Amino acid sequence: MGSVGAPVIRRIVEVSGTDCPAELLAELGLSASNDPLDAGTPAIDANAYYDLLERVTRSDDHGLPFRYADALQAEDLGVLGLAMKTAPTVNDALRRLIRYVLVLSDTLEYELVPQAWGMEFALLGRPSHRRGAALANECALAAVVSLLRRAVGGALQLRAVWFRHPAPADVDPHRSFFGTEVHFSAPGDALHFDTLSLGRPAVLADEGLSNYLLARLDDLRSSIDGRSLLDSVRGVVADSLADGQPSKSQVARQLGMSERTLHRRLADDGASFQALVTEVRREAAESLLRSGSHSLADVAFLTGFSEQSAFTRAFKRWTGQTPASFRAEGGPTQPADA
Repeated sequence: MGSVGAPVIRRIVEVSGTDCPAELLAELGLSASNDPLDAGTPAIDANAYYDLLERVTRSDDHGLPFRYADALQAEDLGVLGLAMKTAPTVNDALRRLIRYVLVLSDTLEYELVPQAWGMEFALLGRPSHRRGAALANECALAAVVSLLRRAVGGALQLRAVWFRHPAPADVDPHRSFFGTEVHFSAPGDALHFDTLSLGRPAVLADEGLSNYLLARLDDLRSSIDGRSLLDSVRGVVADSLADGQPSKSQVARQLGMSERTLHRRLADDGASFQALVTEVRREAAESLLRSGSHSLADVAFLTGFSEQSAFTRAFKRWTGQTPASFRAEGGPTQPADA
């Protein structure tokens, strides 16, 4: 279960109109003070966040996400907010958010999807199965729009806004805040930007300060994630194998970086993408074969092969054994051939 950062929780409580905000925060284990330098510290788990949103929002109050977004300041999000504020353009600010959102909350994951008309900024993974989760998604996308408007010093035109959940009884607050058509029961949760809007410059763009902030964010992200880049790549590959062998571009996108950056950083660590993929597939295959709970066809599928024959050839190249003999003998009889 993911967690949500304290600055977000404090702003939600602040704009909710609750009579005793300090007491409510104390119930959640938070103080009323907001230290921007502590923005990267996770606060409460996702279900507790959804519970909070449902608790402080009346059924006829459809404006809380937008009060929250209007109240939110870049400084509330600490280094991440400042890095977005000092990015050269809207596009750069969005890419920084994608890469470093983990320092704020590990319930959030974003991606930019190229479209003929510009870019779709999509919120991934978070459910909309209950009212609190739907409100959380509205809060997240509204906050992005509010931060970007402040960064460019004024209005920011959106092509459209999508939400997966059904429309509330009153959608006027949504249309008023976003300034464009808002589609509910849509294919995803997303903001649609045209190319012109993506290129809008930030009024406080600062290359020197940005470089400092990005270095700080790299440190924060590493400390929170607790894994090296190689471990991160292995994890993404392992999670993707049931859908086939992932490409370098797919893994890079999952890690919030460009394919070129991923290639360079792996090279800096003396590693190659293909070697890591092979290592993960071999380790997964050996583990599945040892467990004895999957057929050879299932093992082939779960390690990213479309055909059992292709898996058998690859496994013999890796280990010097067929999958069947490996399973029968309980492990490798000779060192793996990379």
